[in-house]
Amino acid sequence: MQTLGFTQSLQSDSPKDARFEAKINSALKEFLQGAASLQGLDLSGFVISAAVEKARKIVSSSEMISLTEEEHKEFTNILMNPPKATPKLKELMAMDSLNER
Repeated sequence: MQTLGFTQSLQSDSPKDARFEAKINSALKEFLQGAASLQGLDLSGFVISAAVEKARKIVSSSEMISLTEEEHKEFTNILMNPPKATPKLKELMAMDSLNER
């Protein structure tokens, strides 16, 4: 997922050229407005801020590999002591492109 251009467009000085709407009940709207005011934001700013924060966490966690301590040791060991190349791997590596397969 390419996020650099998108992340740059999240800056507050970017022109606002799109609209976002949501239908919610009045109790939820009042609740969100109360939380927004505690943060010194209007409802739109609060909802957008919360959505962007959540989206960044989701994107970040999907781009990150998490390993247990044991998996990390095994991964490091394989990197430091790679297995010997098999004849089939050597054959694949000698090809000009994967299309030769």
